[in-house]
Amino acid sequence: MTIRPEEVRSKLETGRAAIAGRLRVLADEVETLPLEGATEALSWLGDHIERLLREAERILSAQAGRQS
Repeated sequence: MTIRPEEVRSKLETGRAAIAGRLRVLADEVETLPLEGATEALSWLGDHIERLLREAERILSAQAGRQS
């Protein structure tokens, strides 16, 4: 199954908007935590963002390999 570039862009934009909205909500929640809780929450968030970026890179690389 071939995915057109327009479909990929649309899905990425939808995903990006959803992630940005969730990050805003999470940032609001983190701001209400005591310093110790905020540090732990930010560390957890950073770990998940790194995993998300690695997964996105893996998916994009696989799609680029199929299109070549």
